[in-house]
Amino acid sequence: MIHEAMTSIAGELNRFLQSKHNINEEKVILSNVLNVDGSIAIQETDKIVMSVANIETDKSQSSTSSYKQNTKGNFTKVKPSVNVNITVMFSAYFTPENYVEGLKFISSVVAFFQFKSGTFTPQDTPALIDNFERLTMELMSLDFRDLSNFWSMIGSKYMPSVLYRLKPVPIRHDAPTTDIPFIKKI
Repeated sequence: MIHEAMTSIAGELNRFLQSKHNINEEKVILSNVLNVDGSIAIQETDKIVMSVANIETDKSQSSTSSYKQNTKGNFTKVKPSVNVNITVMFSAYFTPENYVEGLKFISSVVAFFQFKSGTFTPQDTPALIDNFERLTMELMSLDFRDLSNFWSMIGSKYMPSVLYRLKPVPIRHDAPTTDIPFIKKI
């Protein structure tokens, strides 16, 4: 489910950037900034790198099972989705000669989420299919100390970047369950 949410938003953002800047190439790539061995993960320069920075549980959702009536009139136990919030980083991986261009594209990322009001539904983002009712992206701010710790954790030098919180991303696996018969009073 995380991959579907991320690829859907990256696709929408690429279309927005292509339209806004009158370009044909895809500027947004889904990637880590660094490989596990510490080498640069991105093969191309002058890109906006969209990365998962953190995954955390969404505590605002209920975690209790419920029962739903099926077409036969019986009931089926339904386990709720595990909803997670994802911290998504958009960083400008541009050559030093194109630094200002990178800032322009980071600004356009913020403009994209402002334009969308930070909301994505299957109606306005067809790639979301039916797995998501609604996703939201909220801009996050870090103070200098947290920002320094964040980039140290990644193991990279700072790049112009912006963080958003994507929520809620439901994760579920529907396994067959036994029907519970409807009890009728005689």
